[in-house]
Amino acid sequence: MIQLDYELLDSGDGYRLERFGNNIVARPDSTIIWRPRSPRSNWNFDAILVNSRWQTKKSFKEKWIVSCDDFSLGLKLGRSPNIGVFPEQLENWKWINKVIKGSNKQPEILNLFGYTGGSTLAAAVSGAKVTHVDSAKSIISWFLSNKILSNLDTLPMRYIVEDCIKFVNRELRRGNRYDAIILDPPAFGKGSSGEVFKFEKDVPVLLELCKKILKPKPLFVLLNSYSMGYSPYVIGNLLEDFFPNQEIECGDLLLEEVKRERVLQCGVFARFKVS
Repeated sequence: MIQLDYELLDSGDGYRLERFGNNIVARPDSTIIWRPRSPRSNWNFDAILVNSRWQTKKSFKEKWIVSCDDFSLGLKLGRSPNIGVFPEQLENWKWINKVIKGSNKQPEILNLFGYTGGSTLAAAVSGAKVTHVDSAKSIISWFLSNKILSNLDTLPMRYIVEDCIKFVNRELRRGNRYDAIILDPPAFGKGSSGEVFKFEKDVPVLLELCKKILKPKPLFVLLNSYSMGYSPYVIGNLLEDFFPNQEIECGDLLLEEVKRERVLQCGVFARFKVS
């Protein structure tokens, strides 16, 4: 069972207090409108993001890693709350691991908007061949460093720096097909060449293309959404538009506080697997 060295320690007043490996950070989250269990003035952290700038204490460890069983992810502070991992994806990684290990073959998986590689590494250590696609060179470099950090250079993972829609179009023309597809699109984004991506406009286009590059008997499709206001049923209905004969499962991407009294909703997912 895949486990992540992470804890949601507290949340409230627009912030979440989290332990990633050996650092504790306080990150803003506009959806958190409730009160923290412990007053924020009592929070003990190594770094906090205030007005888009990180403030660190002497206790902050610069070489920063979060471990997830057979792989590791290097974390770092930037201009946004994103530090290199979305811990709420752990349940998806467990599901990916279970589906791949139960498939009795080495599936070829396409990971679109692959970010720093959590889903790619989870799929690869489970026995899959993975194509990792992201349009940002800096993010691809981050993924490659995570692959080296995890000592997984020998596993079959290829990377592509390209706009995801353009890449899938090219794969369609070349006749390349995949057993499974992971899609983790942003609500809004810009590619390296200025391409503008909007979830509600571009995801239906991408799903139509993805349907065409899946093998006749696909293993699974997983779609995540971090767009505000979309319920799991919205994303489930969207996935069902393109895969009407599949049994769609949908739900929330959640983080549970360590005292197990409250949960934080971070996003939603829809997915299906073929038996």
